[in-house]
Amino acid sequence: MFWRGIHKFKVLKFGSSGDKWAGGFKSGATTSIADSLAIPVTHGVVAKTTGSDAEALTLANGEPGQLLKIYLATDGNGDGTLTPTTKSGFATIVFADAGDQVVLLYVDDTVGWVIVGAVGVAAPPVITV
Repeated sequence: MFWRGIHKFKVLKFGSSGDKWAGGFKSGATTSIADSLAIPVTHGVVAKTTGSDAEALTLANGEPGQLLKIYLATDGNGDGTLTPTTKSGFATIVFADAGDQVVLLYVDDTVGWVIVGAVGVAAPPVITV
């Protein structure tokens, strides 16, 4: 359901320390270099670079209501397979090509991360269930 006028709060911050923007994204963006396997949950957007080998990426639990966008900024010819600690509706997400991206929502410590959307340039990231 969409409430009329809710989009007017573009700079509203909330959370226990005011560290999230309205809509659930934490402020800021960060990078995750090749062979760095833990995807950070400290920012709203993570630009991932993969190395030349396969990477087993991990994602810790977030905060209830947190949105996180992860995208493959640079493809070093190795796939990055993401396996969150707690998740529902999927098992893994494989980032294979530059431009692959996913938006995740952290519901709570029982449900965990759920996929809000996924898109890619050549094809969407491969999602296994």
